Amino acid sequence: MKDTTDSDSHGETAQRSLRASEIVHVLEQQIRAGVYRFGMRLPTVRELAEQYQVNKNTAARAYQILEQRGLIEVSRGRGAFVCARSEDDQPTLQQQIERFVQAAQQAGLSRSQLLDLIHNAVQQSYGSEAPRVLFVECNRRDVETLGDEIESIADAPMDRALLDDVLRDPVTPAHRYDLIVTTFQHLGQIRQAVPASARQRVVGVLATPSHESLLALARLHVPTFGLVCDSPGTVESLSHIIRTYHPTSVVVPALIDDRTRLHEMIEQVDALVVTRSCRERLLALNPVLPIITVVFTIDQQSIDFLRRRLEETVRINALQSRM
Repeated sequence: MKDTTDSDSHGETAQRSLRASEIVHVLEQQIRAGVYRFGMRLPTVRELAEQYQVNKNTAARAYQILEQRGLIEVSRGRGAFVCARSEDDQPTLQQQIERFVQAAQQAGLSRSQLLDLIHNAVQQSYGSEAPRVLFVECNRRDVETLGDEIESIADAPMDRALLDDVLRDPVTPAHRYDLIVTTFQHLGQIRQAVPASARQRVVGVLATPSHESLLALARLHVPTFGLVCDSPGTVESLSHIIRTYHPTSVVVPALIDDRTRLHEMIEQVDALVVTRSCRERLLALNPVLPIITVVFTIDQQSIDFLRRRLEETVRINALQSRM
């Protein structure tokens, strides 16, 4: 009988301890979240016991634990009150941001609306800066070389991104940047992908073959040209140029990623025209043919237009920061 009684007693104690710890956890979260603020009076022990349907000893034990942790102060005859939280207990900036985002989500704000809200608040607090510009292209070589060219001529620092990355997440760059610059070839894709409110901030520039590339192409006369590019749009534009210079020649195109088509094409043609972004991969196949590498450059009218858009963006940002 003694063993059974001890076992029941221990089970009851464990149960009461668990209930006290549960009450402590709930009250601690409420205090840290500001439900119970500094100086506020907590329920009496009797009220707490009734609220959680436990006996008064369990409720008193919960207050004792909270007092030991420095979260509340218990005064005989007055009750339990929330203490001032220590600096270590204050939420970090990261925690405050996370709570803000959660609150915005619970309030029904979309991701786009939340980013707009944050952007406007930053503009009001920090004022306007140099326009934030993103240049987008479909391959890494062109995104760097054309990006460098635009940056130096337009005298504006800019970030770079690959087209596929932007199309996977068009909302983030649309809110992070004042202008998104791309070549005409990808202008329609990006404008369609970004939110409607950001479409006017997508700027197209014309990338054309350099004078040296066109001169080399005009000088080479062969019956059949092989054309190697990394996108159908580039194939179409360069095929038109080749046929303009050599109307009687045949143009056989192939995308650089289509290895089967590429090998077949090399066996059929008399010379190869390849974009700079595809040159290294083509040379790895060791073709024994004349090769013209097409280097693209940004049209001067596009640069002038981009400069005007940058100046306009600076004025708009300055106006918004004063509002």
